Amino acid sequence: MTRSVRISGVKIGQRMTALKSKVERLEKEQRFRRWFRFGRFLESLTDEQLEDIAIHWRFPDRFPDPLPMGMSRLDGIDRNGLIRLYEESERETARLMREIKGRSEDEHRFYLHHGHWPEQPCSGSDCLETSLPTERIKP
Repeated sequence: MTRSVRISGVKIGQRMTALKSKVERLEKEQRFRRWFRFGRFLESLTDEQLEDIAIHWRFPDRFPDPLPMGMSRLDGIDRNGLIRLYEESERETARLMREIKGRSEDEHRFYLHHGHWPEQPCSGSDCLETSLPTERIKP
């Protein structure tokens, strides 16, 4: 026969489940806020700085000042919209992490410029390189 221990009329198991649920909600909120701050940070970087981070994992010697409130595209989106963007970003990140495993630096550079991997053909609107004006294409 098992006995339930009660503290203030609540079973310990129920209390632990409630605490675990609260911790999980707080952790999820913390991940969301980190994503939001990182998104604002990325918007403050130049294209060259983003390329250095994406390809070489080199961050700028001096980080740019944070964008003033209202200057980020994220600032004008309501919380529900931000949460949808966050969840979509998490799914996309997981997919890219699976795809990027084992790729070379040259393949990363190609993906950054084209939006697809080298083994996939450049096809009009699917390829960033072919859809950019000629003067913006970098060797």
